[in-house]
Amino acid sequence: MKPDTDRDQLREVFIGRQPILDGSQSLTGYELQFHDTAVAPIDHAIATADMVCKAFAELGLADAFGQALTFIRVDGDFLSADFVEFLPAKTVVLEVDGKALRGEGTLERCRRLREHGYRFCLQGIGEIGEGVWPMVELAEWIKVDLATVPPANLQAVTRTMATTRRQLIATGIATQAQKEICTLLGFDLFQGFYFAEPVVIEGRKLDASIHGLLRISRLLAEEADLVSLDEAFRAEPALVINLLRLANSVGSGMRKRVTSIRNAITAVGTRQLQRWLHLLIFAQGDKLDFARNPLLQLAALRGRFMELLAERLQPEIKRLREPAFLTGLMSVVPAALHISMTDMLAHIALDQEVRVALSHRQGILGNMLALLECYDQNDVAGVKDRLASFGDKASVAMMGELLAESVLWVQQLGTEAN
Repeated sequence: MKPDTDRDQLREVFIGRQPILDGSQSLTGYELQFHDTAVAPIDHAIATADMVCKAFAELGLADAFGQALTFIRVDGDFLSADFVEFLPAKTVVLEVDGKALRGEGTLERCRRLREHGYRFCLQGIGEIGEGVWPMVELAEWIKVDLATVPPANLQAVTRTMATTRRQLIATGIATQAQKEICTLLGFDLFQGFYFAEPVVIEGRKLDASIHGLLRISRLLAEEADLVSLDEAFRAEPALVINLLRLANSVGSGMRKRVTSIRNAITAVGTRQLQRWLHLLIFAQGDKLDFARNPLLQLAALRGRFMELLAERLQPEIKRLREPAFLTGLMSVVPAALHISMTDMLAHIALDQEVRVALSHRQGILGNMLALLECYDQNDVAGVKDRLASFGDKASVAMMGELLAESVLWVQQLGTEAN
């Protein structure tokens, strides 16, 4: 099969993702969700299995997700296919529903895959009976979906699952309160975007990493050019947010509207910026690890994704790329600072195009942000509807390609920060 044909077959594969976090909200891995919207239901199982493998090869997802665990939900047909063994065993976790493992043939296939280094996560079981133990013995993780377990039964189910001595993953978590309950019940890992839901607390501030502070301070001392400073700030989303605040304070008398990171650096001035960084360094503890902080990774991911969307969907408007990066980054600030979007916009001076995109999802940037948010929420119909407004140059396959490129960029940032 020709490579171009493989890539053509990816045109309708929707690749969703959800982070899986540990008790301290550090990133452990992602669950990838594949939806082949072009294949008839009768062929869906094998076709999607084929698409998963092609996506890893064609889009470079294995490289993009690095050493983070990648959970992929599979069924018996997927497991029986030979090409499942093209997936990287070191980082891929095969997530299997208990019903799919009832047959001895499927169990034996899983045992052989485990001998080749593949690991399993078991989901879809409500109790641990004698017939379930062969499946449990295969797995390192067991998932409990809060959407399918009544709250009144959650404690009893958790106690039952704990007898397996496997790591328990709570999935379907929508709020911080649910996460805290599951922590008390003894869950090890937690799945969902609950950490991105803002809880309004007045005066909340976002910490910046010591590594980033020292690196930018060193660049300033070496009188680095704006290009180098711009690249350094892009790797530190928390510092960008504080830089914009500082630029607003410095330039408020002139009513200066910040449209880019470089604008903000120029508005503040290198001398004032160096003093500000020194103050932050002295005031800062070692509280933040970008490589494992999901909220800052989401901010960086959205910034880069928006920038790539602007390049792909509006290539003739080069000035749009920097505001697109800021729009993606700033969309996460309410969750990071525990304030509303309205409060954030009241304290930070941004270009009107960015403000309208963030507050009302209007304009070119607003449409792109709405598209990205649908993609984050694994809303297949919403993504396809939003893509239609951009014409033939936009496709579901494009979103998968940009996701892979954006995740790889974020992983590289995390590597540099270590």
